[in-house]
Amino acid sequence: MITYLLAGTPTPRLTERPEWSPTAFLEACRGFVSEARHDDLAAVLVPPGDAGAEPPTDPRPPHDQAARAWADLAAQVDDAVVQARSARTHRDVGPAARTAAGFRGDVAAGVTQAFEAPHPGERERALDALRWRLADEFTTAAPDGFGALLARAVQLRLAWRRATWDPDAGWAELEATLRRIEASHA
Repeated sequence: MITYLLAGTPTPRLTERPEWSPTAFLEACRGFVSEARHDDLAAVLVPPGDAGAEPPTDPRPPHDQAARAWADLAAQVDDAVVQARSARTHRDVGPAARTAAGFRGDVAAGVTQAFEAPHPGERERALDALRWRLADEFTTAAPDGFGALLARAVQLRLAWRRATWDPDAGWAELEATLRRIEASHA
């Protein structure tokens, strides 16, 4: 059944606006996966803390083995990002770290390389590319299984996040932040 679902859903591209919204993708999956797997897909598509998004009603640990493996990889990326940001600002990592169950050197190296980027936009693009590559591994392992569907959900979320970037809004936020900084030092 998942094979048919994968064949019937558009494959997102990181640099293009996706054809389907996360909501449309979740609705298409509803009749093809169990409720537990649907919850796992929803948690990947709408992680807690995303601005303007509704997280799953009952955030629980992932049910499926592929979802647990992705959650661990995502935690490894997040931990490496927290460590890199903490090192740059000379702050203690403290409670911000998620403490992943595993460790992969390529994940740590990818985050380190991303933080060598000259500006935050390039850094975010490099981190998205790392997450995209990690999701691709799930497709390679089982191209017609739930892991591939989960990878498609991860990639859809990344593509939608990138599609919603608004340079004008970013510049306005930067300007407002600089004004607040100037006002606090005046």
